[in-house]
Amino acid sequence: MNSNRLYYLDILSLPMSIDYLERGGRGLDLRGKLNFYLRSQDEDPQDYPYAYLVTAPRFLGYSFNPVSFWYLYSRQKEMVAMILEVNNTFDERRLYFLKGSASNQQSESELLAKTTLTKFNDTWPKDFHVSPFNSRKGSYALSAQDPFTPCLSSIGRIDNTITLNSSKSHAKLVARIFSAQPAVDPATLDYWAKFRFVASWWWVGFVTFPRIVKEAGKLFFRRKLHVWYRPEVLKESIGRQATKDEIVIERTFRSFLRSLIASSDINCHLKYVSPITTPSAEENFKLKSWNVSQPTLQEPIVLKVITPLFYSRAARYTHMSEFLTNEILTNDDKDRTFFISHPKFFLELFEESRAIGRLTATYSVTDRPFWSFLRWLRDHRPSSRHNEQSSRASDIRYFGLSELDRYAMCREPAEKAGQYRNTVMKLLLSDILAFGSPEILDAVGYIVRVSLSYLVVVGVESLWVWIFGEGGKTFRA
Repeated sequence: MNSNRLYYLDILSLPMSIDYLERGGRGLDLRGKLNFYLRSQDEDPQDYPYAYLVTAPRFLGYSFNPVSFWYLYSRQKEMVAMILEVNNTFDERRLYFLKGSASNQQSESELLAKTTLTKFNDTWPKDFHVSPFNSRKGSYALSAQDPFTPCLSSIGRIDNTITLNSSKSHAKLVARIFSAQPAVDPATLDYWAKFRFVASWWWVGFVTFPRIVKEAGKLFFRRKLHVWYRPEVLKESIGRQATKDEIVIERTFRSFLRSLIASSDINCHLKYVSPITTPSAEENFKLKSWNVSQPTLQEPIVLKVITPLFYSRAARYTHMSEFLTNEILTNDDKDRTFFISHPKFFLELFEESRAIGRLTATYSVTDRPFWSFLRWLRDHRPSSRHNEQSSRASDIRYFGLSELDRYAMCREPAEKAGQYRNTVMKLLLSDILAFGSPEILDAVGYIVRVSLSYLVVVGVESLWVWIFGEGGKTFRA
């Protein structure tokens, strides 16, 4: 990749922090989000007081960066670490924190005395699905030049080379991004120069994805390369953003989990980590009181939902404990949607959810037909779930309303319960009518609404002509 201009700014002045690092803004600017991420890697943010980000900025609300480079500098202004922020076309993300294969701290005077360019080198295993033409096996190697050597005293050139190696250590792909011309500092440009700069580069972000699709088409149709099925991300990665349906289900699941912990006889705390950042990505659930006759788990149970697919899968099951057991027992990381630190205690916790079935329903008479229809959908759902590529066993016990259904029906406010019910009904209907794809069902619904609107307009126009004749039609026009 050839970059004719290097667009850079100090990290404190870069906008749109929501586009980088962890999902969501957390109410933090980029420096705050960087500090939060460094702490999650057991690093002290004060060891990296200087940081620069090389990326393609958001333009007209759109941003897509296959890879962004973070350069981290020590107090001696030496580049001692990098963060590679990798995004794939499935809206998934992986952050690689790299400290270099051989990084030796030097004094500022020693660094200033250097006459050669500083190189940063590192290798690490590949564990993130980027291209459908490569598996998740293998490793990466990075060779990056410090663009501000020595000691952040100059505006240098970008020159990064990434090599993808196979599991047998054979180089499969070499990608390079480098500066072909001197860097541009936006702070020194006048209005006309800024306009020319934006006019020259505004289109690059918009054509990145179409270019990827074009090249993928060449590899598939011309080169006949093997296509690898996209696996679910590992717990170290960041899953795609949730759909509106998954957000609705997550809200009810979170409330259900909170109620379950509060009424449990198991002495434990639960740390719930959701990929959905609204209202909060993390929440700690605690018992109201300890049961002294029960064993106590000192450390909290950690439930980390890796991908929002967890919620649409969970909503399709009648028995939550069976869904969780299937997920925990699977040996295939490519299809797992959550991580749990203490499976035994966690499953015991959900075995207690059977008490949800004894709750008294509080829905209105007008809601009864909808809940009955949801029950019917669960009783008549297909034996194989079209929406999942996995061949794992489905729930084989009695169907009817699930524990999550009953909780929403009995404990949630009427508006939220209705939203949850309608969402789950759409998921189950999509299994029957749309190959497990709610998006297809939404598209069909939109076409039906447009068609009905057109028929209503035509019908009203015909009725007008029938009542008032052709003259009435002329007068109305």
